[in-house]
Amino acid sequence: MRCVKDNDQGEQVPGHPPNILCIVCEDISPFLGCYGDPVAKTPRIDHLAAEGVRYSRMYSVSGVCAPSRNALITGMYPGSIGGNNMRTTNKRRVENVADSLQIGPYECTPPPYVRCYTEYLREAGYYCTNNSKEDYQFTAPRSAWDESSSRAHWRNRPGGMPFFSIFNLMRSHESQIWAWEQEPWIIHPDSVEVPPYLPDTPPVRRDIARMHSNNAIMDREVGELIDQLEADGLLDSTIIIFYSDHGGPLPRGKREILETGTRVPFIIRFPGNKDAGTVVDDLCSFVDIPATILSLAGVRIPGTMHGQAFLGGQKAEPRGYVFGARDRMDEWFDCRRAVRDKRFRYIRNYRPDLGAYMDLDFRRNMNSMQELLRLRDEGKLNGEQMYWFREEKQEEELYDLEMDPFELNNLASDPAYGEELERLRNVLDDWIIRIDDRGVKFRTEKELMLDMWPGGNQPVTEAPEFHFRDRRVEVTCGTEGASLAYQVNHRGLNPGHWFLYHQPVYLEPGDSLTVIAHRIGFRESIEAEFICPHLR
Repeated sequence: MRCVKDNDQGEQVPGHPPNILCIVCEDISPFLGCYGDPVAKTPRIDHLAAEGVRYSRMYSVSGVCAPSRNALITGMYPGSIGGNNMRTTNKRRVENVADSLQIGPYECTPPPYVRCYTEYLREAGYYCTNNSKEDYQFTAPRSAWDESSSRAHWRNRPGGMPFFSIFNLMRSHESQIWAWEQEPWIIHPDSVEVPPYLPDTPPVRRDIARMHSNNAIMDREVGELIDQLEADGLLDSTIIIFYSDHGGPLPRGKREILETGTRVPFIIRFPGNKDAGTVVDDLCSFVDIPATILSLAGVRIPGTMHGQAFLGGQKAEPRGYVFGARDRMDEWFDCRRAVRDKRFRYIRNYRPDLGAYMDLDFRRNMNSMQELLRLRDEGKLNGEQMYWFREEKQEEELYDLEMDPFELNNLASDPAYGEELERLRNVLDDWIIRIDDRGVKFRTEKELMLDMWPGGNQPVTEAPEFHFRDRRVEVTCGTEGASLAYQVNHRGLNPGHWFLYHQPVYLEPGDSLTVIAHRIGFRESIEAEFICPHLR
């Protein structure tokens, strides 16, 4: 195995745009054999890592799915575009703040230059599919995907088109710990390791074992997708990428901006097993994944995108820092920001009066969470296990990940770490200003929503306009930032398919052109139709 500091993989399939397959699982930290987990049974993912490149420091921007997926589809930090709360499209009552508010459903409404990055791939000739979870904090425009459904597959593309396909695997999701609790074990509770912040009791061991057992089944699903690719004769022309949407599902993992909530596995296999067995320890962020995929595909990265490529022809210098945020999680409010370098994590708490633990209804379905609460109430947790339940947070937290990998010893008040504290404090300040963090800027989520939706009403994308000349139709829209999708004679490539509009459309006499305009966060326009006249 070769370790590299400077990320030197290169990257494209000569002579033809590479196919790209992303396999995305839910809610796992690097609980995989290839990352050194001693009890994991993940042979297909481990084999993928042996044939590819494994990243040891990939970080999500949030410890939960919707803000993370917001970054994964846009290449933007969620706090900068209104996607920082979990989740925007549900009605919630925030319970743990004095100015408790009823928050109605709304959609993240970014600046007009923000697009789903798949539009750039489609414009470059890729057939783009998503199967099937979106959860972007906004309704995906029809222009985002050629297909987005449980039936979406690269096999549905017209022959010869390069493809970009995402498959989202659910088996490792937090909810599956209690959903499958009666199933036979693949990993037995007696064999698991219990981290020091959790009590070593039978309910906790059972949930850890169920997590590993679910991961083993998810590993088989990864293998099935790779087998399909090989059966289609595409393995040697496809880049395969595997990652999770954020950290692991256990208590004090998911929803945290600690290592347990944000560090994820990331593996990429190139055709021909290029750089097989390499481990990269550069810091990488979820905002970098869209930019990197565009770079690998040979597509120009928009200058407005926050992310930077760590592979391909547009590869940037490695990052010095990665950033994370936690705001509302379901019915509980918080506001935290974090920055990490290769050794330290600094956290700023904008609401130190709120406890670190969020008493979420959903998480209490987990037996280990119920066990933690029972032992807490009975006074039977030790200091490390009680740290999560502290009723107030310090305004600043600083953790040395080399000496304190579970982040249980806050060094912010230790004079010996004053220089590190000041350095990371300034880095975080600069980042908040640079991205215009609206989660910090607005006092309440309602204020944020009203800034995006004046008066609380969703803006509506203006109808497309047609400009006809010489059997070619140019389409425009008065709404800045709107994307356009179209069908000719009410058809696409397959049922329900819409083409991405990016250049004038040629029509035969009598052909109809149907177009929908949609700016992210706005309601889509009405369908507008143009009939090509019979020219004399």
